[in-house]
Parts: sequence; structure tokens; C-alpha cells
Amino acid sequence: MSMELFENRKLIGKNILNLIKDNGYTKSSFSMLTNISRPTLNKLIDGEVHSLATFITHIQKILESQNIDEEQLLNYIPKNETKKELVFALSDNAPENHALKPEAQEMFGILDDIVHMCELYFN
Repeated sequence: MSMELFENRKLIGKNILNLIKDNGYTKSSFSMLTNISRPTLNKLIDGEVHSLATFITHIQKILESQNIDEEQLLNYIPKNETKKELVFALSDNAPENHALKPEAQEMFGILDDIVHMCELYFN
């Protein structure tokens, strides 16, 4: 196994996570499939395996289980590279002089904050 993978542990971790997501695995199911413990899988994903021997052993398990080679893992391109655009449907059919109660204003303010947070994380 090439040292290039070990030297690029953070990228490899990101690629492993994308591989897991793209193939519909959960971390738990991928852990069981590859026979890698969840804590070790998390360390691989975070790029925090500092032992070359441990890294090689577990990466080999992933390569074999996914039937890919080192080059494919190093240069993995996520299937869903494009980001989805959020679509909103708004309605303004309230009477002309309608005012929301303070409780409703607060609730809609919180919902508006949540929508903005979602835009940050999902765009």
C-alpha cells in the first residue's frame, strides 16, 4: 500500500465518509461489513489513525469490501456533488389588517432562524 494514502489521511477519511453515504450505509453497517470497530472507523474518517500498520490494515479491508483500488479511494468523487436547492411555498392570504399575536411572531421568528440555519448547512 502506498504511503500517499497514509500521508493524505484527512482526504481519505472524507472519501470514506462519502463512500459510506453514497452507497447507503450507516457507519454501523459499514463497520460490520468491513469488520472495523466503530471507534476505529471514526478515527479513519477523522484522519486520526497515526499508526501506519493500523491504517494499512483497515484501509485494505475497505478496499476489499468495496472492490476498489487505492487510486479510486484517493480520487473518490461523491455521487451527489451538486447541492440541492431549497424550495419554499409561501402564502400571503391573511386579511389586510391582520396582526400576529406575540406568541405567533416569536414562533415564526424561530422557524425563520431554523430555515436560515438549514440554508447554511445544506447549501
